[in-house]
Amino acid sequence: MRLRLLAILAAATVGIGSASAYAATLGVGSWHLWTGSQTLTKATCTVTGSTAINDTYVQEASPNANSANSTTAIIRSSTSGSREWMFIRFDLSTCALPTTGGADTATMKLVVKTTPAAARTLTVTPTLSTWAETLTWTQAQSVTYGSSATTTFSTGTTNGATLSVPVTIDVDALIKSPTANYGWRISDAGASSTSTTTFNTVEATTALRPQLVINYEK
Repeated sequence: MRLRLLAILAAATVGIGSASAYAATLGVGSWHLWTGSQTLTKATCTVTGSTAINDTYVQEASPNANSANSTTAIIRSSTSGSREWMFIRFDLSTCALPTTGGADTATMKLVVKTTPAAARTLTVTPTLSTWAETLTWTQAQSVTYGSSATTTFSTGTTNGATLSVPVTIDVDALIKSPTANYGWRISDAGASSTSTTTFNTVEATTALRPQLVINYEK
C-alpha cells in the first residue's frame, strides 16, 4: 500500500511539472496562461455626418412649427412662454461596436454659433421615446424623458467654440445592452432669461456639425 501511494504522489509531481512545461497544451495550465495574456483592443469611433445624426429644436412660442432643415438649434430658458429645446440623436450602429465592449469615454461635441453675454448652464436629459426632425413643441410634450439628467455643462461666452459634453454613462449602456436609441434633449433649466444659446446642427457645413467621439474597448 505504501509503495502504491508513493507511486501516485510521484505521478502527481510529474503531472504538475508537465503542466508548467507544457502550459499551452494542458487544460488547467492553458487556462492560467490565457487569462494572464488576455488583452483588450482599444479604439476610437467618431459618429458624424448627415446620415448618422438627427437634430432639431422646438419653440414654445411657435408650438406647431418644426425646424427640421435649420442649420442652427436654439436653446432658451423663459417663464414667459418662450422656452426652446434642442434634440439630438447619433446612430451608434455606424461604429459596429460589439456588446462585449464598452465605452471608456463618450463625448458629444457641439460647435457654438452664438452664446449669451453671461454663460448659461445647460442640461442634457435622455429621451426615451421616438421623435423625428420634424418634431414640434406640442409633440415634444408627449416625448418620454429620463427621470434624471445625464449631465450639465456651461455654454461659455465664446462664439465658435467647440464644447465637449460627457455622455459616457448613456453610450456605455447602449453598447452593452442595445436598445432603441432616442438621444437627448438639451435645455436651459436656469432662471428665466431672454438670452439664447445657438449651436450649429448637422445641416451646417461639415466642420461645424455635431460629433459623438467614442473611445471604447472590446
